[in-house]
Amino acid sequence: MAVFFYSGHGWGRGDWKTRQACVLWLEGPAGVGKSAVAQTCARGMGSRLGATFFFSRPNGWNKPETFLPTIVYQLAAKYPAYRDRVDAIVLRDPPILEKSIQVQFRDLLVQPLHQLEGVEGGVGEDVVIIIDGLDECDGKDAQSTIIETIVASIRQRSTPFLWAFFSRPEPHIASAFSTKQAAEVCWQLTLPTSRDADWDIEAYLRDGFRMIRVKYDLPAAFPWPSEEDIHQLVEQSAGLFVYTASAIRYVDGPGISGPEERLRSVLGLGSAETMDNPLANLDRFYMRIMKQILEETLPDTILLLSILNSPLMHCSARAICAILKLPLTGFYAAVNKLYSVLEMKRINDRIPNYMWFYHPSFGDFLRDEKRSTQKFYVDRDDGRDRLDHLCVEVLCRASNATNNGKFDALSWPGARNGEVCFATFAYLVYCTSHRGEHLRAELLQQLLRVNWSIVGRSHSSGWMIERIEEFIRKIPKDWRPKIVYSSKPSLLSILRQKGFRTKLTSLVQAWKRKRYVMGTGSKRAFLVEEWTWQGCDEDPSRDLYFRTYPDAARFKEIE
Repeated sequence: MAVFFYSGHGWGRGDWKTRQACVLWLEGPAGVGKSAVAQTCARGMGSRLGATFFFSRPNGWNKPETFLPTIVYQLAAKYPAYRDRVDAIVLRDPPILEKSIQVQFRDLLVQPLHQLEGVEGGVGEDVVIIIDGLDECDGKDAQSTIIETIVASIRQRSTPFLWAFFSRPEPHIASAFSTKQAAEVCWQLTLPTSRDADWDIEAYLRDGFRMIRVKYDLPAAFPWPSEEDIHQLVEQSAGLFVYTASAIRYVDGPGISGPEERLRSVLGLGSAETMDNPLANLDRFYMRIMKQILEETLPDTILLLSILNSPLMHCSARAICAILKLPLTGFYAAVNKLYSVLEMKRINDRIPNYMWFYHPSFGDFLRDEKRSTQKFYVDRDDGRDRLDHLCVEVLCRASNATNNGKFDALSWPGARNGEVCFATFAYLVYCTSHRGEHLRAELLQQLLRVNWSIVGRSHSSGWMIERIEEFIRKIPKDWRPKIVYSSKPSLLSILRQKGFRTKLTSLVQAWKRKRYVMGTGSKRAFLVEEWTWQGCDEDPSRDLYFRTYPDAARFKEIE
């Protein structure tokens, strides 16, 4: 019934008019099926659907700068008159694609839509745009900005759209939807756990166990699992597919005990679901997994999970283990009990490459001390301090290594200094940007030894440009000239370098490019924000990155 309502027979088909709610916020905890409802809603809208955006960290769709261009592209593909005006705007002002969300919203949506008012073939009224997983967009500020920009547009009636958001009720998101301005145009609904999915869950379980039976070549005469076992698992799932899928992976996972014993372990958890805590069963399952980790490997496992829980962390398994100084055998010991919640991508020789959580609910569990208990909580202060020291120590070691670019990461094959430099610096920047205090003196002393010319060449990443400013603010002012600081040339110096006949817009764009100086002496790096366009004319792609200049003279040329 809930899916039938959300898929177009309620809010999206006119019920919003009785409430004057042009924005729908459907919130609920991880695992209750928000994305499934969003997909069903999108299919049910038919021609009323204007565009969709499904944020997803594991799939790499979590960059705020891709949000509006994607929405605009879908609308342009559907409405030719709108496409013609957007094409003209982008051709006239290509840097529009690198500007703020507010500016893109105004220039790529509000202005061309205003020009199309009353024009045949324009964008019709009550077109629905669906945004799923807003909480997985990088940066809380960006998430709040998206909400605030759309709410302001609704209040000003500058766009004709209905906006549907599906997300977890994170505090900053709830705050953005709870302002007086937002409350007047938003309709908030909570998606509860529903037993309507029990039939689908039972079918999923039967199919999963069928595959396990084939894998272990169990004879047809062996009645496993029993009907009672399946019905109990349906009850324990309590309408959450994430529980069902995790349980099947657990039963099918590696280990000394066979699938029958692992199934008994899951069934032994029983059911603790209550109206006050619909995730109680899922928490019990996650707790069972964590309790099976050996005490001697638990500290390394907690640190590894802490890194994986960082939303900006997308480096390889071997780079993460270089930070933790884990040999290949130590890595396997650390993740040995986590195969039901931790997905791995492997390279041709079967060595783990990238890894991530199967479902964000496991990360939520680990970040909530009340749910995971102090023992398995991943944001403890002592763990953060240890990671800080490890990152800086390995960054110094990798950036100053002279062994032909290969990092000595114990038994891990193929790890290179550049990869390790980026991983350690990325995590260090992420960690410090979420702290309220400056970096401690012992860490600053170690950072003075880093060869920043190697770090600067290690990787290109757009997010670093935003986060490096936060990193600088965590360094005391008297330390910044020795470690990293921003270098902004004057417009006059750019004018002298480019010539007095250069267009004003080009001068301003050159002045707005971000520049940084990292380190001193021969270990210094000069970083400049750059844009490149790659691909064919029909499908260009953008890459925002740092370009490293090896010497001060070349750096001055671009100023």
